[in-house]
Amino acid sequence: MQKLLKQISDELREFISQRDHLALVLCSPPGDSLPILNILEGLEEASASDLFWSFTDDFTDPVAYASAVVRAFASKHEVVRLAMEKKGMASWPAIPAEILSDQTPPPQRLRHLAAFSRELLPVRNGGNNVWIFFPLAVSDPAAFSRLMEELVRHEFPFPWCHHLRFIIRLDTEDKMSPLARGPRVRWYRPDLSMDAINRSLEGQTADESLPLNERLAPLPIMAGNDFARERYAEAMEKYELLLRYHAPMKNYPMAALALNGMGEVYDKMGDLERANASYEAALIPASQGDQPSIPIMLNVVLNLANLCVRQARWQDGEAYYDVAQQLATAARNAPVKISSLDNRGLCQQQQGKNEEAAQSWSDGAVIAAQLEDVPACRTLLSRLQQLYSSTGQTAKVRELQKQLAALGA
Repeated sequence: MQKLLKQISDELREFISQRDHLALVLCSPPGDSLPILNILEGLEEASASDLFWSFTDDFTDPVAYASAVVRAFASKHEVVRLAMEKKGMASWPAIPAEILSDQTPPPQRLRHLAAFSRELLPVRNGGNNVWIFFPLAVSDPAAFSRLMEELVRHEFPFPWCHHLRFIIRLDTEDKMSPLARGPRVRWYRPDLSMDAINRSLEGQTADESLPLNERLAPLPIMAGNDFARERYAEAMEKYELLLRYHAPMKNYPMAALALNGMGEVYDKMGDLERANASYEAALIPASQGDQPSIPIMLNVVLNLANLCVRQARWQDGEAYYDVAQQLATAARNAPVKISSLDNRGLCQQQQGKNEEAAQSWSDGAVIAAQLEDVPACRTLLSRLQQLYSSTGQTAKVRELQKQLAALGA
């Protein structure tokens, strides 16, 4: 995975430093935004001579988008200007009124803003201003492309855009876009598909020049990918390899993760006996060490609890869900705590422990109400209503009907 991200980083770094292209159209779906933005942030941190101006505002129309960009730029500009004044440094010049005015046409407004940013370079003409237009959502792709095409439009021999670079995100590679007609525009489509990620991970595990621990580091992700694609034999092989490596080294969290993964594979394959044995085995390393991993332990306990319910082992299920709701408190995971209390109540009801079930559902409803989780609160109150109705507690049924009606309102 690191190798794949480095390839993308190298491509972006090379674009910023080269002098043949003004704009890079980054064809990237919204789902890939986070890793791409992290890469761009890393490039900014590593650069001493370039200024980066990154904007992730949603695009609805050109006027609103240009205003959002100017506001964000002006906010950052003002913070830096005040800090420079406080330190007795020559501060940045004020932003021209034409840029701040909403009456200026959007393409002209953004163009003048980008040109103005050249005056802010630490050394005049000593680096580049990198403008990143990366809207996380675009409601009108055609209008966004037109705005960007007008922004980067220029003519030789005296282009207005020297020492500027533009990185522009589009959802898809649309060569019919107005940007395709612009001069000095490069197109780049980074591949962050699952297949590309798997190839990168497989390459890392096969690289004999790396230390063994680095080669094995991608195995949990690869096993998870195999599991998601129902390649259970391949997933099991990777989990077993993880266990053989980490258990002798007393790496308890990774051993627990491997055993839990093996249990999930057995579970999907319908071998519930082996699944239960693997989950129970995972509890041992999950609880070892000075600081056991709460998320791993919680996952193991929930898997055991859910398996117990499917096998109608209500007493065991009750015990595991009770542990799960306690672990969820330690993990500060309120939704899991609520669902664990709900399921603990169902297990108690199946054993005829109606008072205990009512207490579980009541506790869960209180937490759901505090969090304003209306669906969860409605579910738990409905369970209480049905329980009290079946046991002839009419007054409590009427009170719950009022509470449910209030939730509906």
